[in-house]
Amino acid sequence: MQHTNFSWRTGSDQLKIHGQVWQPLPGTETNAVIALVHGMGEHSGRYRRFAEFFATHGIAIIAFDQRGHGKSEGKKGHIMHYNQLLDGIDELLERARLQFKDKPVFLYGHSMGGNLVLNYALKKPNTVKGVIASAPWLKLAFDPPAFQLKLAHLMRNLYPGFTQGSKLKTAHLSHDPEIVRAYERDRLVHDKISASFFMNLYQAGLYAMQHANELKVSSLIMHGGDDKITSQPASEEFARKANVVAEYKLWEGMYHEIHNEPEKEAVLQHVVDWVQRQILR
Repeated sequence: MQHTNFSWRTGSDQLKIHGQVWQPLPGTETNAVIALVHGMGEHSGRYRRFAEFFATHGIAIIAFDQRGHGKSEGKKGHIMHYNQLLDGIDELLERARLQFKDKPVFLYGHSMGGNLVLNYALKKPNTVKGVIASAPWLKLAFDPPAFQLKLAHLMRNLYPGFTQGSKLKTAHLSHDPEIVRAYERDRLVHDKISASFFMNLYQAGLYAMQHANELKVSSLIMHGGDDKITSQPASEEFARKANVVAEYKLWEGMYHEIHNEPEKEAVLQHVVDWVQRQILR
């Protein structure tokens, strides 16, 4: 596998964004490209082994650390506008097309990234060959108390940059204790989320649910059956509303990071098989 880093400056506020590419070795054919959008608080570097699997199947991975995440600049866990996140996907896809020319491009988003790629596909349906949403944050696995939602809405207007800890229970990421320990030791991981960031994601999740029947892009939606972080029933409902363009895959008994579970090879192979079917269409 060949690995390279790259960077760009955002158009709106000139933040430096870190990106990286993993691809098959020179002389090995690249059949497709997956543009990867990571989840809340994490970063693209956590997907190195993920990328290795796809590279062995002729699929390149291009990824970036979202603003305020990983090695990218910006206040940790804060955005003012949801479009700032969608703009990041625009930049990532532009890089993918520049580097890989006429290769089919797929969007893959995990958790918060799943929220983003589904909303991106709803708003810009003719930009990618297909979309894969892993445990998308359409709704949380639990309903936030009404007073917390009111408080977040109030703080978004009064002090949008106010941040708190996400209170993520790391044990709910994966059944693999090594994955959990590595996450807890990772200095590029953070647990911050601002009132503005939370409300933007919360409302975007509701928007996606309400407009699922407008999805025009072939999509694979996957969720762990024992996910305690984001809502598995919401993913299933979205796929049902999206009808023929969305395939839903339930991974029984798995936690939130299905790509990091002990059975991860079956998950990743399912994605490879789905991507290859889309290429042949």
